[in-house]
Amino acid sequence: MSEGVQSLLTPLTAAVFAITFFILWSRDRTRQATLAMALGYTCLSLGFFISQLTPVSLGRANVSLTNIPYTIGCILMVWGILNRVSIQVPMRALTGIAVLGGGLGIVSLLFGNNIEADLYIANTTYGLIFGVAALLIAQKPNNDLIEKVVMWVIIVNVMQLFMRPPLSFMFSPDIGVSDYRESVYYIALTLVMGVGSMVLGLSLIAACIKDQFNAVHENFAHDKLSGLLTRPAFEARVEKAIAKAQRQDVPIALIIGDIDHFKQVNDIWGHQVGDDAIEAFGSLVLDTVRDTDICGRVGGEEFCILIWDADSKVARSLSERLRIGVTGIRVNGMGDSTHLTASFGATDFEAGDTYGELFGRADKALYQAKNSGRNAVCMSNDEVVAPARRKTDLPTAEDTAKVA
Repeated sequence: MSEGVQSLLTPLTAAVFAITFFILWSRDRTRQATLAMALGYTCLSLGFFISQLTPVSLGRANVSLTNIPYTIGCILMVWGILNRVSIQVPMRALTGIAVLGGGLGIVSLLFGNNIEADLYIANTTYGLIFGVAALLIAQKPNNDLIEKVVMWVIIVNVMQLFMRPPLSFMFSPDIGVSDYRESVYYIALTLVMGVGSMVLGLSLIAACIKDQFNAVHENFAHDKLSGLLTRPAFEARVEKAIAKAQRQDVPIALIIGDIDHFKQVNDIWGHQVGDDAIEAFGSLVLDTVRDTDICGRVGGEEFCILIWDADSKVARSLSERLRIGVTGIRVNGMGDSTHLTASFGATDFEAGDTYGELFGRADKALYQAKNSGRNAVCMSNDEVVAPARRKTDLPTAEDTAKVA
């Protein structure tokens, strides 16, 4: 393989990674992190091409020229890496590092006469930018295997960015501008940056593919109408939560909610109105619960919530908030004078409970709430008093029969 072809391997490899990330982004254009990585590798590829193809006569200016796409590429990649795992990107810090490095590089170019200083400044700038990413990922709790691999790949790259100049100059102490591309440093630069960008790219591609796989899995796990978990996904997560609560001795509670007279909603106003009611109820639940709670649609108009770190008092309070919230829902097609109501049954976890036992007690409490006149909340074994019926309540079966 000729020297010219060898010199183009690194920029071509970076270009291949850029194209790969663009393809991954095209499959899910909501993922800005993937787009940032694609643009980052595009900038790195451009920097590699400039470094290889610009004339030697540019001298030290070549380092400053390539520093521009390299720095932009590093910031874009760090932005994508951090954004992907929901870490706030410290753009001021990254921009500050880039401006400081660029400024020092210009000062070195204008007032210095040593290419080694240019290279130290450039590599330190890249190392600090990626070092910020490594530090923030390391501080993030509950990193999975992919995140740990990405973190360690970044750490290794940071180390080589800081160590490569002194090690290279140790073997080639006098690098002139004219022989820069034939120096030990430049050979090490090409090899290490090529390998480093390849390993980082592969780990990030694996992370992006994992994200897309998880997104597909989450899509199937959620009910499209209500936005809550489907019954199989809900029950699987609840069983894991129960096991975790027992290990950590954390109190949990279960709520079952059911829209009152839902069959009549469909029969009188149509299934589209019924679907809108389900969607509105699901939105109310998602807006009311915490991120640590688990919510699912376990039947046609039946919803279930596992509340983490909560006892019966919290379960009753949340159920009441939902019951009151349902009465405020307005569904297009039902008329302004009619509103939904819902009944709720709840129970707290008892030592040794299975999911079936927990669900059974909550379901029994829901049955009691229904028998009490609906639009009620009942804890397991509560004595329920039926609320006064209002004119705006949905019609009962008897009301519909009278009209008929």
